[in-house]
Amino acid sequence: MKIKINNEDELYNSFDNFGETLSEDLISYINNKSEISSLKAKENIEIISNEKIDENKFIKAFENYCNDQLLLVKKQKRINGTKQIWMLIIGIIFIIFSLVLTGKINLLILEIISTIGSFSIWESANSWLLQSKAIKFNKLRVLKLKNSEIKFEII
Repeated sequence: MKIKINNEDELYNSFDNFGETLSEDLISYINNKSEISSLKAKENIEIISNEKIDENKFIKAFENYCNDQLLLVKKQKRINGTKQIWMLIIGIIFIIFSLVLTGKINLLILEIISTIGSFSIWESANSWLLQSKAIKFNKLRVLKLKNSEIKFEII
């Protein structure tokens, strides 16, 4: 992945006076490029500039970005796991509730309760099957970025 800049300030967020945060444009570009590349291929980032860049400053900002993304993935995983458990518990409670009330209440209400329970269990399974995979993919993508080789070139 080649990134051509005119000056070093383009690499960093303009609100961060310490240069520890990458610019939104750069983050967007890096994310777009990393999403379309293979997870198995090693990622190389080449910063091409007209002037000398403080390499350590950029590497630190890039590592900060990767670490922040890994923390976000960890948070998403925890939230997703909690959602899965709660939806499963709610589904089981509604199914049991419908079984206990069989023959005691109106059939339409019983079907509604049973459907809510089935839907909750399905949401839990959907979250486990699909959303967990997306979170895992994102984590692998960020780890690949974190392990990428960063090169600097002055033209």
